[in-house]
Amino acid sequence: MAPKPTIKDVAREAGVSVATVSRVLNRSGYFDEATGRAVHDAVARLGYRRNVHWQRISNNASRTLCFLLGNRAGLNSMQMRMLVACERVCKEQGFDLVFSRLDYPIEGKAARIELPRIVADQGLVDGVILVGRHAPNLLELLGQNALPWVMLGNNFEGDFHRLPENTLSYDEEAGSADATAYLARLGHRRIAFIGNRGYLWFRRRQKAYEKAMREAGLTPLSVDADWEAAGAEYGSLAAAELLRRKDAPTAIFASNDEVAAGVWKEVTRRGYRIPLDISLCGFGDREEFQILEPPLTSIAVFPERLGAELARMILARLKDPATAIPSRIFPCQFIERGSCAPPPSRLKAVKA
Repeated sequence: MAPKPTIKDVAREAGVSVATVSRVLNRSGYFDEATGRAVHDAVARLGYRRNVHWQRISNNASRTLCFLLGNRAGLNSMQMRMLVACERVCKEQGFDLVFSRLDYPIEGKAARIELPRIVADQGLVDGVILVGRHAPNLLELLGQNALPWVMLGNNFEGDFHRLPENTLSYDEEAGSADATAYLARLGHRRIAFIGNRGYLWFRRRQKAYEKAMREAGLTPLSVDADWEAAGAEYGSLAAAELLRRKDAPTAIFASNDEVAAGVWKEVTRRGYRIPLDISLCGFGDREEFQILEPPLTSIAVFPERLGAELARMILARLKDPATAIPSRIFPCQFIERGSCAPPPSRLKAVKA
């Protein structure tokens, strides 16, 4: 078997120095276009492949980051779009991005968390992008391991507003207030909120909804039952309870699009029409619910922008570990679609 070509062979073939070959292949330092073309032609003729592992060992860095999904069974469409955006930015900067999941008790001690091997073993990754449901004990453990991290803060089991550094979030309070105010402007007076208050992020959205209702001179309307349910199942159960009441809502603001899908299922099963009888608004603007007809009014959080910014934040931390990366909150956008309309009484008045 013929010996594998080395960087010295490439330099000899291209008629340049080894240092010049290194600059061209690593895209670092100055070299002119003709030199770059000569080196790449020599690489192609010789079939040369760089020893990336040796390069990473010599630089004391893996040039690999981990997208770590916390306490979730799998990626939803929003998280997948964030992952793709992260990967694109990392690739542009010469970094690889790997994916891993981590289930751990949010109330447990940091020492009891068993990290994935890709994160636990020193030197395999340079930093971690935290997405999903995470807690302070994990942040403590990463700090003990001196492993840089950045986090999407909305599903943090704590007050992400108190994390002054390394956290990116979307403004769910303002988005929730916008949705509630919009339904009130349409003329709805019985606007209900549906969301499992066992989750901090849904409690924040409900609090913003209640504030907007009071500002509009309206009485908040919600479900107090503590079912062990989530997502679409919770939406169906809550909608069924609300529709049995004498003061049944004419509009529902669901805490996310998955809950809204459960509401949609129960509302239509009972013979109500969306939006002629009941208006419905979700949160998240997730792709998998765009098949609903009429299209679901929702609040966009722009996952591609979030993912790209999270990648830039962790790369900035790696470039200058002494520099703090301030936490930021990105605005959401209310997306008006066909699932909302004035309440039935106003529609009848217009028809008359």
